[in-house]
Amino acid sequence: MENNTTQTNKQELNKSIESKVAKINTASNNENEGNGTRNPFTPLITPKESGLISNQPELSLFTKTQIQLPSTARKITKITLTYQNLDGSISNIEQELSGDIDWHFPLILSQELQPKIQMPPKVDFELGKDFLVHINKNTLKIKTKHKLLRDFTLASPMRLILDFENKKGVPQKSKFTTKLPIVTEGTLQNHLDFYRVSLVLDGQYNYTLKNTQEGLEIEFN
Repeated sequence: MENNTTQTNKQELNKSIESKVAKINTASNNENEGNGTRNPFTPLITPKESGLISNQPELSLFTKTQIQLPSTARKITKITLTYQNLDGSISNIEQELSGDIDWHFPLILSQELQPKIQMPPKVDFELGKDFLVHINKNTLKIKTKHKLLRDFTLASPMRLILDFENKKGVPQKSKFTTKLPIVTEGTLQNHLDFYRVSLVLDGQYNYTLKNTQEGLEIEFN
């Protein structure tokens, strides 16, 4: 009788041990399935990540903003920028400025990774073989041997017309366009016994003409 009891106790103990081993194996399998193919000995943080977890949030980079000034603004004296530090604290940085401002145009604060290099616009142009044009701000110079006969303006589009004598009657036709203010386009055409130079303007201007040793100088205002 005693041997039967001992045998029964051993069988129950073996079943208990087998049950615990089965639970451990099941938990281990579930963990492996949840981690996919990841090596359990590979840490979530790697040296290349410098202490940052692999699923770090995406950055929302600041690019540009415009600040519209009130109509009473006339001079700029200082700009204050408030920013957040790495530890979450807030700091300010101030930059002293000096200059007149036009409140019609907004102030622009921007951050560019690769600033665009802007090439200066072209200022020298040719109209045919006999007219060389140079533009400097609101002054236009025409180098030519032909005498100016008359000048006048026309609208739609606004343009200044210059007629030059053409004694030999040689036909010429030419055109140029600019990326400059005031004068946006110039054309040369042949009209019977004179050349006509048309300067297309971006608005309405007063102008003054002055003869020079090399030709003609025009000032727009």
